[in-house]
Amino acid sequence: MSNILIIADGEISKKFIDRLIEKRVSSHNYIVMTKEIEEYKQSSFIEYIAVDATSIYRLREICREDRFSALYIVVENMSESKEIYKNIRSLNKKVRVVAFDSLDCYKDVDDLNLNSVDMSTIISNRLYDFLPSVPVTAQTIGLNEGEIMEVNIPFSSIYAFRYISSIPQIKWRIVAIYRDNKLFLPTNATMIRPRDRLLLVGKPQVLSSVYGRINSKNSKFPEPFGKNFYLYLDIDKDSKRALEYIDEAIYMLDKFDDKELIIRVVNPNDFDIVNKIKEYESVKTRVFLSYVDVTEGDIATDIQNFEIGMIFLSESTLSSNSFSKKLYAYKKLVYIFGNSKISQIKEATVIRSASKELEEISSIAFYIAETLGVKLSLREYEPDGKFAESRVVAEHYETLAQVHNVKLEIVQEKRNPIKATKGLESVLVVIPFRRDISFNGFISLFKRDIDSLLLKTNNHPKLLISTEQ
Repeated sequence: MSNILIIADGEISKKFIDRLIEKRVSSHNYIVMTKEIEEYKQSSFIEYIAVDATSIYRLREICREDRFSALYIVVENMSESKEIYKNIRSLNKKVRVVAFDSLDCYKDVDDLNLNSVDMSTIISNRLYDFLPSVPVTAQTIGLNEGEIMEVNIPFSSIYAFRYISSIPQIKWRIVAIYRDNKLFLPTNATMIRPRDRLLLVGKPQVLSSVYGRINSKNSKFPEPFGKNFYLYLDIDKDSKRALEYIDEAIYMLDKFDDKELIIRVVNPNDFDIVNKIKEYESVKTRVFLSYVDVTEGDIATDIQNFEIGMIFLSESTLSSNSFSKKLYAYKKLVYIFGNSKISQIKEATVIRSASKELEEISSIAFYIAETLGVKLSLREYEPDGKFAESRVVAEHYETLAQVHNVKLEIVQEKRNPIKATKGLESVLVVIPFRRDISFNGFISLFKRDIDSLLLKTNNHPKLLISTEQ
């Protein structure tokens, strides 16, 4: 085992030694050099020596070359501390020295093997950490640049009641969750709950942005999937309703102050429509024309470069473009236009299917209802009347309704779910976006799950929310 010398004097050194004994850090041999041995707690793995460390003669006897792997100077009298440091360096130029510094005495010392612990900085940082609405970053591990951060989840956060898998984590990660004074190592199936404390690791500037999104009370949507909106227009298929689609996307955009709408126009062969589309360009709306074939890579580049959180598409474009197969991998919200315009929507509805998926999409379902100022309904249709016995899902939605102050309607009817949904008017159908969902109309006819069949009800607009599956 390596030897560590602690030169101690004062109350702080006593607390430091107490901490060593409490944590039983016995992987090293500790020698404590102090003038007042009787004031320190005794331990089997700590040897005490009564020596005045300011005496270079006494210090030389103990600090023979390479005897210690590290030396700690925990002395409250800064004049003595600096004198001890100079004596140590006269005896050994390379040994690592950690010095307690209460008056910033070591700030001008040019020594790569010296680590000074500045008390004023530590106290000011800790005081700052207790301020409300500020992120807590690691101070003593890592690079100390804010790459490790702890964040509390308030009830109003867009991350509350979200599964880890549904949160895009680019250049950052949720590595741990503290809940009820216990540590959890999260998986994709872990749901984040209010009052959780998340331990985040990533680039400091990215974590600062994540912290802001977690605690933001305004302009949430479409966070945390991204910041801006993206409208993909294929003039070959969307020419008749292209301007209408732009108006709908702008209707959503106008509800926020700090977001942009990116319009990607492909096959711009109708010059009259293209010229009208160009007239929509503004500070918040940008138009890009593509005269060559747009690949999946081009779409992915747009999504990354423009921080896209929500993609607007027509049903015809979605079912006939190859990039639709990659939509799930983007982990973004997907809005599919229907006969009802966004401004005409009076209700957002979730059709009950797999309970886990419904919980997973619940938070975003409430945010879209809150954003549009409409009620949210949770509907369960069973022709045989055998409704799900568990009330877990319903109770989950009822809890969120109180958090978001959104009117919630729970409906159970003995009806065919597809026929019942077709009969609804002015509704937005919210659907879990699973990996196996099909956008091919012919294939979806052979699917038995409700979500794939709902895609065939193209009279309703739909919002697809990514799930972990």
